[in-house]
Amino acid sequence: MGPYSEDRQYRRAASLGAVLLDTGIDPDFRRIYEQKLLALARSESVYLERVKQVYPTGTNVHLRAIIE
Repeated sequence: MGPYSEDRQYRRAASLGAVLLDTGIDPDFRRIYEQKLLALARSESVYLERVKQVYPTGTNVHLRAIIE
């Protein structure tokens, strides 16, 4: 995980959306991709909260600058 990027989140959403437009996609995969699309961080504050959950303070020295 790196610094929050609106552009990167947009590209992730676009990629997931493109997959979801495929009419031949397996229903299980469709559900997974829909959940991933809905779970994308929509703001930097949400993203940073998730980083804190995944990498508690002290876990990764390189992430401290992003988290704090």
